[in-house]
Parts: sequence; structure tokens; C-alpha cells
Amino acid sequence: MRTAIWSILTVLIVLSMNVVAQTEEINSDIVWDTDRSHSGTIIVSSGHSLTIENSIVNMGEGSGIVVEEGGRLEILDSELIATSPPIGIVGFGYGIGNKASSFKIPASDYDSSFKATIMPQDGGSFFGFEFMIEGGESIYGNESEMVIDFDSQASDTWITILGIPTNIVGIALLEMEFDGGNVIQIPGVDLETKNMRPSGSFGFHISSNGLVEITGSKILGGSLQFDGEASIVDSTLNRSTPVIAMSDVAEISMSDVSISWSLDDHDLRMGPSTTLSTSSVEWSGGLTDRWERRVGQQMVEFSSSGVVYSVQGLGYQQSNLGSLISDQNGMGIIGSGTERVVEIGWAIDSDQYNQSPTWVEQAIVITELYRTAWNPQSEVEDYGGRVAVDWNKSTVIAKAGSPDVISWNSPDIHILSMSHDGELSADPNKGWKGNVSIANTGNSDAIVYFVCDDAETGLRQSIGDSYVGGKIEAGGTEGFPINWTPVGEGDMAITCSILTPSQLVEEDTWGGGSITSPIISFSVQETGEAGSVIPALVAMVGAALIMGFYTYKRSKSA
Repeated sequence: MRTAIWSILTVLIVLSMNVVAQTEEINSDIVWDTDRSHSGTIIVSSGHSLTIENSIVNMGEGSGIVVEEGGRLEILDSELIATSPPIGIVGFGYGIGNKASSFKIPASDYDSSFKATIMPQDGGSFFGFEFMIEGGESIYGNESEMVIDFDSQASDTWITILGIPTNIVGIALLEMEFDGGNVIQIPGVDLETKNMRPSGSFGFHISSNGLVEITGSKILGGSLQFDGEASIVDSTLNRSTPVIAMSDVAEISMSDVSISWSLDDHDLRMGPSTTLSTSSVEWSGGLTDRWERRVGQQMVEFSSSGVVYSVQGLGYQQSNLGSLISDQNGMGIIGSGTERVVEIGWAIDSDQYNQSPTWVEQAIVITELYRTAWNPQSEVEDYGGRVAVDWNKSTVIAKAGSPDVISWNSPDIHILSMSHDGELSADPNKGWKGNVSIANTGNSDAIVYFVCDDAETGLRQSIGDSYVGGKIEAGGTEGFPINWTPVGEGDMAITCSILTPSQLVEEDTWGGGSITSPIISFSVQETGEAGSVIPALVAMVGAALIMGFYTYKRSKSA
């Protein structure tokens, strides 16, 4: 019984030790200078380093090296080799033509008949795939394989893959079964290919927020993610790209570097602000571009809701997703709102490179309909304009004064003064007369109205018409007469305030403001005729209706 218990405890201890070994944190300066095998994850903490020199390190499946910010990894004259590197191959998704994907079956290397079986990768299916044999014959794959028979006199044969986009399912290996029963298996990456790339998962990973220096070394089958600073000199990267450097603070330097067999259609993937320096780099070439820059979701911010706009020039295909509209907060998406490619460093041997080595997105936000309470009529032009999309910003500002603006039209309204004839007393039945001056320092006309309230009580006052205002041209100033007829007598003042469009997110975005009159003494002058406040009440009711419209619109937008 004791023996059994001891055996169980021993197993638990060993398992516990294995779990602990999966992650190890370096809190000092460590040097690996002998050949070794590594499993699990080693973390290089801030202020410390791991140096691998003159060594061959076999990196176990799923193993990794993580460099924290402030940490350092140096790989010098060494090899980091995945024990389980990607071995399959896959096409780029093109159809027939000079970009078609194909591989060669080396039939001339053998002097006996054999059956060639092409195996899909990772449980995939060849259903819907067409394999065009050199010479014109086609064979269609099934769910588990594609089989071709070769006689003893067969020559090397190229197979072109067509059908469902060829970048969907990879080829794991070629199996050749000979008449004598012998079987030879050739991994996909060991076949001669055209327009194909490796398929599968990276065998290990190096991810860093600190400093990485790789000199005179070889990396095979490992993913590389650098969000800090990285320098690669006189080294080779095989089945270890694309290098991922999406951080805005990432800095990548490569000199005398040979890159081959990228697992994607580019060797380097960067963010919009990643810094790149290259010299004498041998890229994968072919259909594999040197690099891509990608940007995540971007938004555009307008001053108001309900702005209809479009975005032109998105992505390499210069797509236009049609009309979009800003929400109640003035926010709208750019494109589909997902990550997109904004720069491509073309493969040096590509046709695109000959036209221009690098393609750069130049997208523009264009307003199509920008109407508010200040420009509801055709006599006043649409507001808005054109705004460049800056990759480095998660939100592009589409407002006057924004550095991204190419051209922009909007008003800028300011209430300047309330002039009068100097008389500070009046009969409430006849009213007190003044003149409100309003300026438009913007570059677009606006139809502006204002209302006036008792400066002390806030009650709406009659100032003549139901509402007062009108069109103010861009760069102009207009005066609007008022005749204040309060209900009752006494010493009082009015505050006149501009009604801003309810569509605006911030009501003072296009200006506005208010101004207060001097204190006016109102008293009824006895003339023998009964004064009437009915006209004033009628005017106040009209003004209340107009104000109600603005208030209702604002509550709807809120």
C-alpha cells in the first residue's frame, strides 16, 4: 500500500515539475553557449538578458521566448530550429495563368511504376479542386486525397491546382507507393513548386516588447513578433515570416538578411507607425510581397449627426463601400470598420514593383449631404468637404481646423452687439427698440435665428416677430431689429441667445452665444386709450412654437 502511495506521489511530483518547467522567468543575465533542446516558455524580464551564442537550439513544439519591455535577447552565430516546422504547401488563391500554383512530381527519379497520392493538410478536403496534369489531363480531388498513376517511363510532371481558391487547403505531402510495396513520403516543402508557400503552424515563437538582436544566425520555423526594437543582421529566416511588428513604437532594422518561404503573401507585417530600415535584404519574392502595413478600425468624427458621407480610395482595390451616415454622436466608420492594408512593398520581381516599388493608400472622406437647421434650404450650400484619412489616427476629425482637412465649408456664428438709441425707458405696449448684430466668420452661409428671455426669470419675451433672424453670408455681418414688448411694468433686461442646430453634438461647435441688454424701465404711459398686451402675447406664442421645434429636434437627436 505504501509502495502504491509513494508511486502516486512520485508521479504527482514529476508532473508538477514538468508544469513548472513550462514557464521560466529570467531575472538575471543568462548565456546559452552550448547546443540544447528547449521546451516551454522562457520570459526575459525587464532589466535582464538572454544571450544565445555559438549554439544550435532545437525549439520544441509550442515553445517560446518572451522578452518583456526593458529586457534583451541576443542571438549570435546560432541556430534556432523548430522541431515541428511547417511542412505543407498552399497556393496563393489565383486561377490559371502566370500566377497559378503548381508543384512537380519527380517521376524521373524512379525506374518503376508507382501511385502518387497527394494528401491534404490538417484534415482538409480536396473536394472541388481540379489538378491539371502537365499535358492537359485533369483529375479531380475527393475529400481525402488526389491519386495519379505513373509508369516506369514517366518523366517529371508539373501539377497545377485550380478550383476553389487554392489558398484554402494546403498539401501536406506526396506519398509514392511503388509496385514492390515500398513507400516514399515527401513533405510539401521539399517539392519543387511555383507560386506556392508553406502551410501549417509555426513550431515556436519569439515575441518581444524589449530589444532583440539577431546576428549571423538562422531561424527556422518560428514566428517572430517584435513590438519593441529589433535588429537582424547577416542572418536567414526560413519559414519564420511574416515578421509581425504592428506596434506604433516598433522599430525594425534588417541588413544582409535572407528571407525565404513566408507563410503569408508578405514577409513583414507592420502597423501604420512602425519604423523600418532595410539594407541588402533578399526577400522571398515571387507572389510574396516585401511588406504590408495594416491599420485597425478607424472612425471619422463630424460635428453633427446625420451626415451622409463616403470614403474613396480604400485599400489597393480603391474600393468605395457606398454612402454611410454619422450617428447621434457624430461618429461614423471608415470603410467596413475592420483592419485593412494601407501600404504594400511589392516583391522586387513583380510587375507592380516596376511601376512603383511601394503602393500607398490615399483614402479621402467626402461628405455627400450635410444639412442642419442652419442650412436646410437649397439657397444655402451643403456643409462639409473632403478630409484625408491619416493611418496613424484611430479617429479622423472632419471639422474646420482639423489638420486632416483638405477642403471644408462650415459657418462660424458670433453675436456681436445689441445697439439702441440710448433710451433706457419705454412703454411696454409700444416696446423698446434695439438692433442685434451677428457675424459669420466661417466660410459658409447660415440661416440663423435667435430668441430673447427675461435676464432674471428666464421667461420668453416678445421681440417683434415670432422669431428673429435670417441669412448671414460667409464673412458677413447682419443686423436684426427687435421691439421688446414685455408683459407688465418694471425694471428689467433681456438676454438674446442664438438657436443652434439640434443636429450638433456640441451646441457651440459653430459658435452662437448670447448678449444681454441694459436694464430698461418699463411703465405704461397714460394716453387715455387702454393699452393692450394681446399683440405681445400672440408674438410670444409664435416664438414659443419655434423654440418648441428646436427643442423637439434636439430631444430627438439626444
